[in-house]
Amino acid sequence: MPEFYRLLWRQTKPTQLLLIGLSLAIAVLAAVPLYFQQMLINGLAYGGISLHQVLVLGAQYAAAALLAIGLKLYLQYRSAMLGETIVRRIRGRILSNHARKRYAGDANRTADGTVVSMLTSEAENVGLFVGEAITTPLLEFGTLLSVLVFITMSEPLLGAFIVAIAVPQAVIVVAVQGPVNTLVKRRLELMRTAADRTVDAANPWPEATILEVFDDVFRTRRRIHIRKLSSKAALNALAALGVVGILVLGGWLVLRGETDVGTVVAALTGMSRIDRPWKTLVKFYRSLGMIMVRYGMLADALA
Repeated sequence: MPEFYRLLWRQTKPTQLLLIGLSLAIAVLAAVPLYFQQMLINGLAYGGISLHQVLVLGAQYAAAALLAIGLKLYLQYRSAMLGETIVRRIRGRILSNHARKRYAGDANRTADGTVVSMLTSEAENVGLFVGEAITTPLLEFGTLLSVLVFITMSEPLLGAFIVAIAVPQAVIVVAVQGPVNTLVKRRLELMRTAADRTVDAANPWPEATILEVFDDVFRTRRRIHIRKLSSKAALNALAALGVVGILVLGGWLVLRGETDVGTVVAALTGMSRIDRPWKTLVKFYRSLGMIMVRYGMLADALA
């Protein structure tokens, strides 16, 4: 992983710096609408707010939300185009190296079927990931942290409860991803083998043998789906318990006079805002594991 990120940084540093700046700005803006929401609800619930103040708070909420949306749109566009640029670069490098080795008569060159697989799906998967390799974890973790800090400052007990829900979720993701990476590598190796034997006119495999390889791919994919979907169900269950916990804990604090309705509503909204970046981080971590497998298998062709 460090080698992948060092190479990525050398190749894309100027664009990555722009994307990092955009990510940090969006992350900081994530908690701003919650503040305006909290002020508006408390003003309406407990009085002491005029129509003019309601309109001002509403306008401020809308401005912060629209600014974040605009910045995120630009970030996504620049990330996508960076990924497409790297895909083109990887394909050119693989094709050039393969042609050079074929011209030199290198007996150890990569088989044609494997090169086809590299040029199509494998290069695309690795290249497109480059656009989000830094910005996605920075943006989503920054958003999560920004919202969590706001909730904790408003009511420390609610913030601590959200952290207590997130910790077992992280443990589940890490525990499941290792075996999934192993299965992904096996699936790629099986697909390369099938591709090689299909296009090798000099030493072709019987159709039945290639179909057996596809059956192995099917069984491997089934094991991947079982692990990923089971962990997803567990994460969703914990998230649902988190919402119930905030309602119960927040309601108890309101009844005791230790917090206000606006803080509880802001915490619920914050929980939903945390849920999206958290799921994105989980997805990113899973993708990172699989990309590392693919990058490792492409490394020789890129050298």
